[in-house]
Amino acid sequence: MGNITQSDEIIIDGYIVKENLKEKVTLKIDTGFTGYDVAIPSNIAQKLRLNPSGYANFSTPSGNIPLATGNDAYLCLGTNKYGVTYVIHYGAYPLISNSFLKKISEIIIIDFTNYSVIIILK
Repeated sequence: MGNITQSDEIIIDGYIVKENLKEKVTLKIDTGFTGYDVAIPSNIAQKLRLNPSGYANFSTPSGNIPLATGNDAYLCLGTNKYGVTYVIHYGAYPLISNSFLKKISEIIIIDFTNYSVIIILK
């Protein structure tokens, strides 16, 4: 389940998990974010004790910056748990890539009248 914010962002509730650590998050769908499944803010990555395995360069309005990447986390949406690739970023919100949703969702229902999003997972 999710919502559409006042600023027309689509957000989805879920959990990011590593082993016995679990953090409830509200993820923003970022249609321009590609190459990784989720972008996790550094404060959440620290709480979960993520162990990034590499770095990748990302273009930002301030220029190119290297960000830590890894795959030792899971994303829980509803009752489903998915192993994810991630990038640790310095923003305030977790992001979910549109390409990741395409891999896992059978159908996404967006109700702009009631500002709600329903994702029916495979």
